[in-house]
Parts: sequence; C-alpha cells; structure tokens
Amino acid sequence: MTEEMPLFVPTLNKQGYAAPHLDPFSIKFTEYADGQFLEIGAAFGYATMKALENGAKVIANDMDIRHLEHLEDAASKLGYSELETLAAEFPHEMSFTAKSFRKILISRVLHFFSGEQIKASLQQIYDWLEPNGELYVVCETTFLTNWLSFIPEYEKRKAEGKAFPGEITNPKHWEKSWSDNLPDFVHWLDTESLTALFEEAGFEVLEVDYINRKGQFPDSLLLDGPESVGIIGRRKA
Repeated sequence: MTEEMPLFVPTLNKQGYAAPHLDPFSIKFTEYADGQFLEIGAAFGYATMKALENGAKVIANDMDIRHLEHLEDAASKLGYSELETLAAEFPHEMSFTAKSFRKILISRVLHFFSGEQIKASLQQIYDWLEPNGELYVVCETTFLTNWLSFIPEYEKRKAEGKAFPGEITNPKHWEKSWSDNLPDFVHWLDTESLTALFEEAGFEVLEVDYINRKGQFPDSLLLDGPESVGIIGRRKA
C-alpha cells in the first residue's frame, strides 16, 4: 500500500466504504496457504490483491460487478493469474460444494446483516470450509465518533439482555455525517456477540479482538481503540 492511498473509498452501490489499508485480521487471511481462498463482499479487492501477491488462489465475490471489473483490471496489470470473480449477492445467490475452501474472508459485510441472517450465513460458510479451514470476519462496532449518540442505547439494550443490541433499522436517526452511503439497516457487533455466533455455528474460535483503526480510518472517526472487531474461526476436523 502507498501513503497516497485514501483511508476510505465509497463503494459504488452505497454499501458503506472500502478500507484500502488492511486490518490485522484481513492481513492474516492474505498469508499464503495451500488450497482455494474466497473473499466475500470484496468490493475493490484490496485483501484479494494482497493474497494474490502472496501466491494464493482466490475467488473474489461482490454483488456489484463494477467492483469486480476494477479488481480484474488491477490483477491483470500485475500479472496475477490465480483470480476468479463471482458477481452474486451473499448468501442466497452463492453455492459451493462442501469443503471447497482453505480460507474465507468476510470483512465489513456482516454488519449489514441481522443477527438471524448472520447465524444462517455462518452455518453455510462452515459447510464450505475444508476440515481445519479458517473463516476471518471483520465488523464494525458502535465505538466510532459518528455513532456516539447510539452508544447509550446500545449499552441499555445490552444490559437488558438483548441478543443483538447493535441492530439499527434507522441509521440516519443516529448518524448524520456518513450514513448517506449506508443501507437502511446496520448491525454493530462486539467480541461477545461474534464469539457466541461463531460457537453456535460450530467453529473453534482461534482469535477474537477489537481493532484500533488508527491509520486505517479517518482520524475524525476514531474514539478510543475498539472501532472494529475481528474474529478467526476454524472448522473442526
């Protein structure tokens, strides 16, 4: 990555923003391993490009073919031949045979899904992984400056025992500066909720932690470190 690369790139289909500077969990996905990789919701494919650079075979998925065309052009210019692309909406437009993938990345996608949709998606992905294959997920938390007004509501719901306290059906009510490029539903998660979802789907949780987005997100959005959350789960042998 170059210093000139922007911190945020608006997606072309108003599904939030792509972050060219990779977080630690996405970087671990890009590390070479034998077998087939899959990136779901790749947008412009920053993680896919790094995995290709490291010698991996990658299928990159996105619902907007314009993102994939950008990725194909970038990969072609660098001579990366181990790329396939799939324009489809996850999960209902995607189908793979069981045990197809060594690694799967879903970065900054599942926070547009309801808790019940995440449950169903994780069960589907579990089936797609090889035994001992790994799933890497990155989502946003509510701990960003532009979501400060929602934090008390989030903490209230969590104290009440709500299963998914970060579900928001009216983002523009809570956020005024970036929500024009967001869909009408978002779902901010944390380490506890993601761990519970992964364990319910059968994954062995290898790592889960918050992500400090300093240098990855605009400084104006940073709060105090837990801006995003990442988790790595392994399909049991």
